[in-house]
Amino acid sequence: MDNENVNISDNIRMITAVQENNARLVKQLIERGQNQFTLDSSLCWATRLGYLPLVILLVEGGADPNSEVWGGFSPLIWVTIFSGDTDVVRYLVNSGADVDHCSSKRKQTALHAAVIKGDARLVQCLIDTGASLDVQDYLYKTPLLHATQRNLKNVVKTLILNNCNVNLPGFVNGTRLSPLLVALLQSNLEITKMLILAGAKFELLAIYQTFTLSHFYKTVEDCLNLEVRPVYLQQQCRVSIRELLKPQFLQKLRQLELPPPLREFLSMEELNRAF
Repeated sequence: MDNENVNISDNIRMITAVQENNARLVKQLIERGQNQFTLDSSLCWATRLGYLPLVILLVEGGADPNSEVWGGFSPLIWVTIFSGDTDVVRYLVNSGADVDHCSSKRKQTALHAAVIKGDARLVQCLIDTGASLDVQDYLYKTPLLHATQRNLKNVVKTLILNNCNVNLPGFVNGTRLSPLLVALLQSNLEITKMLILAGAKFELLAIYQTFTLSHFYKTVEDCLNLEVRPVYLQQQCRVSIRELLKPQFLQKLRQLELPPPLREFLSMEELNRAF
């Protein structure tokens, strides 16, 4: 019982020291010796608050970058949800954190969390550290589908430029829909155009029996001034080539010696110019 009380006391002291950003006390407590739960829960707090020096102290002191202390959230997911500190993100991944770790309940990764947060800078950071773009959560929603549903134009653009799959469907309000169908139903013409340029397909004859294929053609041709069939054929050619460069598409593209027009075509530079 006495040992249990000591452990509880040490746990409280450690977490309090982390919350107060007291690196000196954290170091002393680590040197004194802490159980794994105390180290891991303290790491979650340090990442949540974005205290990089404390994160380094705790990891070097034995805290597990892949620990699941609360709700199946890893330290990487905690930093993404709360502080959004990209230096902490990079340090955790370099220390062995699984960038594609999924939470227990919703099966969402740090990339899902960054997208839901609407932080395009953090989204790019996670992609740069190796995050899978097309992972699906408990409703089969990809990061792109979350971004589209939330009308997050800059996040959608970031995901598309990094070569995500634009056609993977998930469940939105109980119906299985692709990002393009969601964008159309929400009348978000900018995101609709981005998705079409990236090769998205209109795959249903009707959505909710109200939005029909002919309605789709009318929206695209009248509102976006795009001729669907030529654009579709062009985009399928681009998609096919881009697929050969997965994963880490942009890094590979920068290393290739290509004629400028082809490089611009494959990197979808028109998105940077138009949006």
